[in-house]
Amino acid sequence: MGFVDFELFRVASRNLKGRGFRSFLTILGVVIGIAAIVALISVGEGLNQSVSQQFQSLGTETLFVLPGGGFIESAFAKLEDDDDETIEEVRGVDFAVPLYISGQQIEFKDTRYSVTIIGVKPEKIDKLSIIGMASVAEGRNLTASDTSGVVIGSNFASNIIKEDLSLRQSIEIGGKKFKVVGILDEATNNFARMFNSAIIMNSDELKSISDTEISPMRIVVNILPSAEMEEAKERISEHLEDEHGKKDFQIMDLQQISAIAGDVVGMISLVLVGIAAISLLVGGIGIMNTMLMSVMERTKEVGIMKAIGATTPKIISIFVVEAGLIGLIGGILGLILGIATASLISILAESAGLPLTAVVTPELIVGALAFSMAIGMIAGVYPAFRAASVDPVEALHYE
Repeated sequence: MGFVDFELFRVASRNLKGRGFRSFLTILGVVIGIAAIVALISVGEGLNQSVSQQFQSLGTETLFVLPGGGFIESAFAKLEDDDDETIEEVRGVDFAVPLYISGQQIEFKDTRYSVTIIGVKPEKIDKLSIIGMASVAEGRNLTASDTSGVVIGSNFASNIIKEDLSLRQSIEIGGKKFKVVGILDEATNNFARMFNSAIIMNSDELKSISDTEISPMRIVVNILPSAEMEEAKERISEHLEDEHGKKDFQIMDLQQISAIAGDVVGMISLVLVGIAAISLLVGGIGIMNTMLMSVMERTKEVGIMKAIGATTPKIISIFVVEAGLIGLIGGILGLILGIATASLISILAESAGLPLTAVVTPELIVGALAFSMAIGMIAGVYPAFRAASVDPVEALHYE
């Protein structure tokens, strides 16, 4: 049986070599489809793991209070300046830090830049470092008396103004001079990443230089380890609803945000894999077309094989194995290309500061190869039966 299997592969390999460039084009269709699927699945899995790790780094005691009951409502609803104080009155809450976020123009060395400014109550900025969102690397943090001091993100100078900005240097915001008193550590957590290229200042000062009225964009809440998360969420919701007179906010824990992020990533991956699957389907059609052409070209050869005693199953096996070999070769090359593409995406993401490592599992490797080979063999079934149905007498006279 082993000899028969080896002989089938030997014959199939010889036939593929004989068709040269046509075989290459047929295999290329499978390569593209498999490469796209492998790259997308491995990057998608890496993204899922990255999201999970980012959430875990914040701990399980962190909540986010956001304006509105959903995406559309959040554009019209707003949080109140004293909502953090209301939240801190709730049993089980450790602290609550409101974040005011505004886009502003700054001037440095006679050049203007558009920047993101994050306003924080100075007495609460140290709380953010507890959950790894804003830790000072150089200088000091803001204090209540800092009416003209600012802290800058770790990448602010390199990403925004493209030159050095050190401690005690000044920048102009809204016509007022501010001195850099601190530089933050680089944040690797997705929730804190916005601090890396931003300016952090006293929230009252941000309100004073803003042309429009601003309110907290979100409130970061830390729950005491001894408190029950769901109960704390319910109590916070009740207190805020009493203060607002309506429920125009939403409270999300990391598990909910992780689930939403996972759903979004999964949906995007599914759509992209679907597109890649269409490419693979086209590759399968290419295999079928190539095999049908092969049947026509080898009609006389098939007739001779039948005349000397080759059985119908033997004829079918030769063509199916040949088609499967096309799929397997395409799968191997597609797997290599897909892994290389996913690795390149990871490298580019890392260089841009995004923690993303493509994940290639043994299941993905085996699945990709099995799938590509199956596509080839399925595409080869019809041509194989066409070949097996050839009348040997007519085939011998075929020119």
